[in-house]
Amino acid sequence: MNSIKTPQTIFPNWMRGFLLVSAAYNILWGIFIGYFTETFFQWVTESDATAPGIIEWQGKFVLLMAAVYLTCAIHPGRFWYLLFVAAFTKVAGGLWFYFSILEQQVGDKAIFHLLMNDGIWVPFLVFMGFRAIAYKKAKSAVEQAA
Repeated sequence: MNSIKTPQTIFPNWMRGFLLVSAAYNILWGIFIGYFTETFFQWVTESDATAPGIIEWQGKFVLLMAAVYLTCAIHPGRFWYLLFVAAFTKVAGGLWFYFSILEQQVGDKAIFHLLMNDGIWVPFLVFMGFRAIAYKKAKSAVEQAA
């Protein structure tokens, strides 16, 4: 039996919840990176080196991405394109971090950081981006029918 496709079934509450959890996760990481820059840098590089100034900006950017996830959770149909921007920033940010910060020297903690903070999110964000487009189309079809 086929279920009726409504905007709520196309972009269900678990996706909104995932984006809200993503926003909270990014708030915590952004605060950690921004306020404990040296600790974060030394942890991820597994060295005693001094963190470059750009790492503090990375923390601010992570906080900005939290706002993007929150916005997409509230209005997925209106801001569907931000999900694709977020997926792109995850890939681009991971590559930047690997080449510029880690200088291609990857330890266990760096692999964890790259996978958990960049790689694992991309398929979910792309999937939800396509579902948000479908949500937008379904919602406008319902509005036109009314």
